[in-house]
Amino acid sequence: MAMSLGSSGVKSDINVTPFVDIVLVLLIIFMVVTPMLSRALDVAVPPKSEQQVTDVVTADQLILTIKGPPESPKIFLNQEEVVGGTDALQGRIEELMKGRKDKVVFFQADNELPYQYVVQVMDTVRGGGAEKIGLITDENLGLTPAPGGA
Repeated sequence: MAMSLGSSGVKSDINVTPFVDIVLVLLIIFMVVTPMLSRALDVAVPPKSEQQVTDVVTADQLILTIKGPPESPKIFLNQEEVVGGTDALQGRIEELMKGRKDKVVFFQADNELPYQYVVQVMDTVRGGGAEKIGLITDENLGLTPAPGGA
């Protein structure tokens, strides 16, 4: 009984056991991670209405608009300029909110205005008694277009 200790040639078989181990580990990782990536945010979208909106603005609604250059913006309440800045605006809003059932003010600001100033005016409106502030986003109302937009 003779035993051969050396090999007489080169062994050309590939050992696939480590490769299969790596593939199975990757498969398990992807099976665990994939359900975590598919989380969705639940959004309640209102149903589409077939009714046409004829007039968005009614006579009793308050629409606050801020227009003008960032250096000297002008505040308009129902298309009338408010002279006196935010202090006069708060007084006007307080007067108009007395006796109202719906304390809603619709708000629109020029795109070039500083964010801090716009938030300050919104805080003034809230301090004047408005419970809700609706943002007007229609771009066809004559304000300056957003930078980079059409």
